[in-house]
Amino acid sequence: MTSDNTAEQVYRTWSTPILLELKKREHQMAPAERLALQTVMIERRLLDTGNPNGKDRRKQSAGHTDKVE
Repeated sequence: MTSDNTAEQVYRTWSTPILLELKKREHQMAPAERLALQTVMIERRLLDTGNPNGKDRRKQSAGHTDKVE
């Protein structure tokens, strides 16, 4: 693992609990702060935004099928 990957992993490990705590207290935040928090949480996939569409949808890899019958 490169130092960049290690730094990213450490950042995510430490910041996730902090972001989740901020989410609990978002009612105390200004509207701009709530929007910024929501944006970060969506980027980090900490919020369930449902089934993604467009460019956010992951393409199915060739040769891999997940058919539900």
